[in-house]
Amino acid sequence: MKIIFSTVRKLIWLAIICTALLVLLVYLIRSNEGLIQHQQKVSASRVEQAKRSLHNIAHQLNNSVGEVEFYFNQPQVDAIMAVASYAVPQTRFKTNLSSLGIEMAATTELKTPYFTQYINLQCTLLPSQQKLKVDSCLLGQLKLPDWLVSWGFKRALLVIFEDQLTNNVLNMVQQAKLTDSSLRLKLFIKEGMKQEVLTALHKNAASQNLASNAISANVTPQMVAVYLDELQTLISHHENRAGMRSLSFYIGKMFYLAQLRTPASDASTENQAALWALATTFGNKRFGHFVGVDRDILNQLKRPAVQLANRDDLALHFLYSAILERLVKVQMGLKVGELKELLDTNQGGSGFSFADLTADKSGLAFAETVINRPDFAQQILAGSHSEKLFFPTIKGMIEGLSEAEFHQDFGSTESEAYQKVAGLIDLRIAELPLYQSSPQAL
Repeated sequence: MKIIFSTVRKLIWLAIICTALLVLLVYLIRSNEGLIQHQQKVSASRVEQAKRSLHNIAHQLNNSVGEVEFYFNQPQVDAIMAVASYAVPQTRFKTNLSSLGIEMAATTELKTPYFTQYINLQCTLLPSQQKLKVDSCLLGQLKLPDWLVSWGFKRALLVIFEDQLTNNVLNMVQQAKLTDSSLRLKLFIKEGMKQEVLTALHKNAASQNLASNAISANVTPQMVAVYLDELQTLISHHENRAGMRSLSFYIGKMFYLAQLRTPASDASTENQAALWALATTFGNKRFGHFVGVDRDILNQLKRPAVQLANRDDLALHFLYSAILERLVKVQMGLKVGELKELLDTNQGGSGFSFADLTADKSGLAFAETVINRPDFAQQILAGSHSEKLFFPTIKGMIEGLSEAEFHQDFGSTESEAYQKVAGLIDLRIAELPLYQSSPQAL
């Protein structure tokens, strides 16, 4: 009996010590002030610059073997940081390049009904033997030793890659040369490394380690394949028939199938599988990789263009946003859509379109609703061919604004004028039957 009481006392003291350490950790990492006070402005030119830089990086990584060199200057880095700060909710990023080293910082804002606090992270990288090494990292007031940072980064890679591939990735940097406001990196890419990385990414996407936890672990490739197969049958029978180009026709059929399958399964899981199949078929076949659908199945898909409001582009905006909601959640998904519209205001683009933004917002709301209110969504959508159930009118929505016109009329996506139009879109969506509290709203 004494041994039991002694063990209980030790466990209680252990719990007290762990709680105290957790409280101390929270105290040390939070702050009353943000390290980065102001978010960098996002303009169409900055979005274009970030896109071009990231595209060049991806292109070189995809098409290079052996030594490959990358060059970054401060304006390029600022553009990437501005876009990242805009896209990631409540978080701001900043990186400064100099001949002495690289200073990186991030600030995440934590809002409560009573107060606002911040978590600040700052790291310094210094030149070392023609490479870079972590000099110091601070998480709030807590100094992280360089071995812990390196260990954490390696553990993060090991979640995705196996040991050998992780080591290859870590050893890619052959040379790093810093000058005032620029960085030149020389990497060595081993033969076959690209394919190894892609294989690992696809494997982990299939097991959902890379996807948002909003994607149910119950959604299997086999389940999505059932909906893909049904879509292929429908396409073969109806693709040349008048009136069958609306995405709403296929949504009605898929959610009818989801409703039929639900008694033996889970409504939310079936709805997710239907959504993935729709986006993979009519949006981008690569979406199928995220749920592990076999490449052979994806390569054989018939993928006709479908429409919303009699426009192909709006159906694509809708489907891409619906999948973004599953991967990165609503707020970030909307930011990505807004960035795309800002990009379109550049010369040669289609211009900023509030109709496109309507489709973006509708796709996000659709995905959230069919997952979180699955039985209700099936009741509304199953067997219906009407897009008025889930897609609002785009009447009066301004389109084709150049960067100068957007800046003159709206200033930014944070302005009162912009928020007024965005609010109107939200109101139109909220009034649709799919987003009412009960089917009686029909």
